[in-house]
Amino acid sequence: MNRNIQAIIKREYEKRQKSAYDRLLEKEAEVYSKIPRLRDIDNEIKTCGIRYNKMLLAGRKPAYKVVEELQRKIDELKNIKKELLAAAGYPLNYLEMEYFCPRCKDTGFVDNGTGSEKCVCYRQMVINFLYDQSGHKLIENENFSFFNEKYYSSGVDKIKYGIEVSPRENILAIKNSCLRFVDNFDSPAEKNLFFSGPTGTGKTFMANCVAMELINRGYTILYQTASMLFNTINEYRIRSFREMDYDDTDYKNIFEVELLIIDDLGTESPSDARYAELLTILNTRQINNLSKPCKTIISTNIGLKKLQEYYDERVISRIIGCFNIFRFAGEDIRGIKKLSSKQPV
Repeated sequence: MNRNIQAIIKREYEKRQKSAYDRLLEKEAEVYSKIPRLRDIDNEIKTCGIRYNKMLLAGRKPAYKVVEELQRKIDELKNIKKELLAAAGYPLNYLEMEYFCPRCKDTGFVDNGTGSEKCVCYRQMVINFLYDQSGHKLIENENFSFFNEKYYSSGVDKIKYGIEVSPRENILAIKNSCLRFVDNFDSPAEKNLFFSGPTGTGKTFMANCVAMELINRGYTILYQTASMLFNTINEYRIRSFREMDYDDTDYKNIFEVELLIIDDLGTESPSDARYAELLTILNTRQINNLSKPCKTIISTNIGLKKLQEYYDERVISRIIGCFNIFRFAGEDIRGIKKLSSKQPV
């Protein structure tokens, strides 16, 4: 991660903190105009510390006595404040700071017991830059609430679709499996996901649905096309040996991010070195998954049998052993949507 990205992230947290503070000032102004007594209480709470510091310096009472009195007085004032807020119909926490990320209070760092570490929101912000670089962005309407099985045929046609059931029954089963994947994401026993099928049958949409759900639950996600993935690795191989201060965060994220999505596998330039790199990624992430969530979704237009012609047998063996394999089938949904948008209303 270069200094430019660090500076951008720092400014984003400063903007979030200012926004939270500005919202608090707006709410205070609103409440003070309706309940003037609250302004006096807040000012009294602020001056309590100063008053009791003077008492400590005077030494007229033991320190623990002064602290007890201070806490008792502040608690008393806070209780009066809550009563006034409730009587006016406000939530009891109305005058508390509303942070974008309550975990780190919009600082980007949390206390782990032995020091501070980057918050999950910080790590996801870094990863979002990789999304931008890859040309892919998570779209808000690509989540399970927008899932519509009606784009899939209810007719069974094994010759046409290559599956024993209808595309609609098939996609509903895939959706349910993905929801279980999300719910069991922390379990080392939960397998990764492998999506294959023709273009436009919903593979990327389903991967994004899983990603959005996991982001909402506080996990970090990284999307990479196969070509982008191997370019990142190749850049690391070249620059890490030449540049003493080379930041390998982008490379490390491939192995450590909680969910890695590899899209369009099979479209990258073939080489034995890349197959070995893919095997290293899958093996390393599988080992990491034993101690923390480290799952992978692979999406490809190429069927598993065809992939066996492209990749080392060890790669295919790893996919078969560590992934739940799903075949997407049906018509090109993009074409269906485009056609329906042209229909007269």
